[in-house]
Amino acid sequence: MTKHPDTDPQKLRNLAAIVAILSGASQCMSLWLLPTTSTLLLTALTGALYLLLGLGLFGISRFSLFLAITLPPLRGWFGLYPLEIPAWELLRIASDLTIALLCIPALWASLHPEHQKVEPGLKGVSDLPVTAGLPEHRADNA
Repeated sequence: MTKHPDTDPQKLRNLAAIVAILSGASQCMSLWLLPTTSTLLLTALTGALYLLLGLGLFGISRFSLFLAITLPPLRGWFGLYPLEIPAWELLRIASDLTIALLCIPALWASLHPEHQKVEPGLKGVSDLPVTAGLPEHRADNA
């Protein structure tokens, strides 16, 4: 009757927040590493939004989970403000998808709280009578 440690919503949410903050900080730090262009300034602005999203994920709001599931993959899908170095852009897209995938179970658990009460293999155990597994006493054996 315990939560599974790998799918604990709070741990997944905190991990998504850490990935979002690291992604946002790296996007802001690109200002010091690459030549300044208008695209790079918009990338740094996106990084600032990721920092705010990461701070929101450390809270308890469902809205921040919804934003974390929708906004990063949309940025990666449409290729908004791409970086000039392809390996960095690929890492950025991978972190966007990681943030979204980590937030999906946390949002599901917040919308369905009974989902985390019982482990998946023990769902039918609570329906069994208390005397299950004990030898039965019949009247003809007495």
